[in-house]
Amino acid sequence: MIINKINRKFWTKMGAFVLLVLLIISCADLEEDPNSVQFDPAALNSDTALETLVAGMYSRIQNDAQWSAFFITGYAGDDISTRSTSNKAGFRDSDWRQQTPGSARLGNAYNGCYRAIATANTAISIIDNIKGDAGKIQRLLGETYFIRAFAYLHLTRTYGRIPIQLKPTSNDKLKRASFVDIYKQIEADLKQAETLLPNVYPGIPAVGTRPNKGSAKAYLARLYLQWAGYPEKDLSKYALAASKSWEVIKDKSVYGFDLATDFRAMWTEDGRFKHNEGIFTLIGCTVGCGVGNRTTGRLGLTNAAGGWNETFGEIAFYNDQKTEATKNGTMKRFDATYIHEKIPRADEPIGADFMSEAKITDRHPMFRKIVGGDFSETVNTTRNDINRYFMRYAEVLLIYAEASGRAGNVTANSWKALNDVRNRAGATTPLTAVDGNIEDLAFTERKWEFAGEYERWNDLVRMEKAAAALGNRSALEDVDVSHSKTPSTDASGKYFYFSPIPQSQLDLAPELND
Repeated sequence: MIINKINRKFWTKMGAFVLLVLLIISCADLEEDPNSVQFDPAALNSDTALETLVAGMYSRIQNDAQWSAFFITGYAGDDISTRSTSNKAGFRDSDWRQQTPGSARLGNAYNGCYRAIATANTAISIIDNIKGDAGKIQRLLGETYFIRAFAYLHLTRTYGRIPIQLKPTSNDKLKRASFVDIYKQIEADLKQAETLLPNVYPGIPAVGTRPNKGSAKAYLARLYLQWAGYPEKDLSKYALAASKSWEVIKDKSVYGFDLATDFRAMWTEDGRFKHNEGIFTLIGCTVGCGVGNRTTGRLGLTNAAGGWNETFGEIAFYNDQKTEATKNGTMKRFDATYIHEKIPRADEPIGADFMSEAKITDRHPMFRKIVGGDFSETVNTTRNDINRYFMRYAEVLLIYAEASGRAGNVTANSWKALNDVRNRAGATTPLTAVDGNIEDLAFTERKWEFAGEYERWNDLVRMEKAAAALGNRSALEDVDVSHSKTPSTDASGKYFYFSPIPQSQLDLAPELND
C-alpha cells in the first residue's frame, strides 16, 4: 500500500523541497525527486529540518493538485462535464458515475494526499527532537496537522472509507477505517492546528496561501457539515458547524478574511493576491519554478477556440443558473462564472452561442473560472498562475447560514451571512424567512456560488440529492460515442457516491478490497 511504501523511503531519502506557498518570497523546482537526497533521520533536529518537511507536504499536494484529476469526483457534480470522446475517459467515468478501480485518473488525489500524510507523520514523530525558535516550531507543527487533516478530508470526500496511517514507518496491513473514525481523526488534527497556528501567518502578505487559526476553524466547520450529512447523518454536528463558522465570521478581521469585492478578478493572475477571500489557497509558480495551475486556460475551451475540451459546464445547470440570475438579479455573478463574449482564439466562437455555433462540436457552456477572468493572461495557456481555492470565505458564510438553519438556531446574523454572498453576486433584494427556509436557500446559494469549483458533488452527496440532480441532465448532453456508456443515476451503485480506490493500490494492498 502506498502509505507504507512511501514511508519506508521517506525516513532515509527525504529530499529538499521548495515551499510552494512561499511563492511570493521565492520559487524553485517543485519537481525535484524526493529520493535524490540522502537525509539521516538523526539530522531532523532543527526548525530548519522541520520547515523542509513542511515544504515536502506542500510539494506533494501541489504536484498532484495542479492537475484536474486531483478533483476527479468534482466531475460527478451536475455543474461540470467533459468531452464526450477522445482521451477524457477517466473524467467521463466520474461525470457519469461509471467508475471502476481500473478507471483512468484515479491516482492523483490518492497518491498526492498519502505522500503528504507520510511526510506529516514523519514531522509529528520527531517533534520532540526539534530545537530552535519556539514560535516557528509551534506554527510549523500546526501547519503539519492542518495539512494532514486537509489530505484526509480530501481523501474521504473522494474515496469514502480509506485507511488511516499515523505512523512514520510501518508495514502494517491497514484496512479501510469507518467514516466516524476518519472524521474523528480529521477533527483531532484540525483542533491541534487550531491551537497551534497563529491568527495571522507571519511574513505572508497574501491571506490563505498558508493556513492560520481561522483556516483551521473554517475546515472544522466544513468537516462538521459533512459529518452531519450522508453517510453518518450525525445531526448534532450541524450546531458545531454553525458555531465554528461563526467564530471565523465574528473574528474575520483578526484572521484577515473577507469577501472579495471583484468576483471575476479572483480568477485572474493580476488579481489573485488583491483580495482576502482565500481560506486555503493553492498558488501557481510558472515563472521560476515551473509548476502552475494546469486545470485552467485552454483546458476549459471548446475545440473551436483551440481548446482541450477537458472541463465544461453542464447545459441544464447553466440554464437553471441563468434563470436564477435573471430572477434574482445575480447576473453579475453569472457573467463572471461563464464566458459569453467572443473568444479571441482559433475560430473565435461566441461563448453564449455554444448551442448554435456550427464550429462548436462539444455543445457546452464554458467556465470563465476555468479559462480565466482575463483572456489576455490565460486564453493561450495550459499552465498558468490562477489560484486554486481549496476553500473561500464565501463558503464559511454559507456554512453558517445553512448549519444554523439545520440546527434550529437561526439569527439575524444567519440571514446576513447568506445575503452578504448574494449581495456580492449582484442581488439587491435581501432574502428573508418569507422566501423559504434558510437552510434550503443557503444550500441552493452554494450551488450557484461555487459552480465550476469541484464542490457541487460533495453537497449533492451529503444531502443525498445526487441521483435527482443527475436525473435533470439535459437530453442535449452528448453520450460517450467512443465507449458506448451513458450516465447512471442509480444511487445504490457501489461507486455512485464515492470513487473507487485505484486498482494499482488494491493490487498492493488486497485488504482494501473490503
